[in-house]
Amino acid sequence: MASAARARRGPSRYDRLRRFPHAEFAKLAAKRVAVVGVGGLGALAAEILARAGVGALALFDYDTVEEANLNRLVYRTSQIGMPKVKALHAHLTDANPDADVTAYPYDVTDGRGYVALLGELEKADLVLGCVDTFGVRLFLNAKCVAAKVPLIDGGASEDGISGSVHVILPGKTACYRCNKPALVQDAVRVERRDETGVCAFTSLPTTMAIVASLQCQEAFKVLIGFGKVAPYLMYRGLDGTLERIDWKRDPRCPTCGRHRR
Repeated sequence: MASAARARRGPSRYDRLRRFPHAEFAKLAAKRVAVVGVGGLGALAAEILARAGVGALALFDYDTVEEANLNRLVYRTSQIGMPKVKALHAHLTDANPDADVTAYPYDVTDGRGYVALLGELEKADLVLGCVDTFGVRLFLNAKCVAAKVPLIDGGASEDGISGSVHVILPGKTACYRCNKPALVQDAVRVERRDETGVCAFTSLPTTMAIVASLQCQEAFKVLIGFGKVAPYLMYRGLDGTLERIDWKRDPRCPTCGRHRR
């Protein structure tokens, strides 16, 4: 009877993914991903992962939904004032009930959030970094390298038209600290807020969707093993280009180097 009912409904939600010739997307059901920061990038990335069948997601963000967030996708007017992680939890479980979503409305660098992050690093297969703060990027980099958990960091430019994705595979690719161009901050923005407390940067939904999608594409490569992982991708929206950069590890990097200072 159950098979007959499924037949009447048509193909399952994963039918098109099962046709992917390069890897088995069904393997995502056994994977756990932590998403740190669920604003413009993280909310979109989490939805992509949930809909693709990632079995468990851990969401970290201490902020609440504001009207200024509504120019981007996912969040709704009725959710203004709600913790972002709780609003996104409701959205994801409705989008795909198969996803086991855990919401942490905390700052990962302190207190309960820090303890929760360390706990997630013991069981997560991958971390997506979707934060605006340079210091938190360095913090996540150090914690993921120490825990030997892959980190995929995403960011957008101050004018909102460009972005970058940095894949950090501990012991294999350049980490965020030894990546000198990242430290110059020519591709990622450092959070700045105006006198009202609102983030002062432009945020285009198109750029956010592109960067989040690139993050997830590289995440899928890492999680289920296909293609060639791109250590660093630079998207430039004004001229419509996407550049791959294969930076090498710094053997004297204080975070991941073999000969730390």
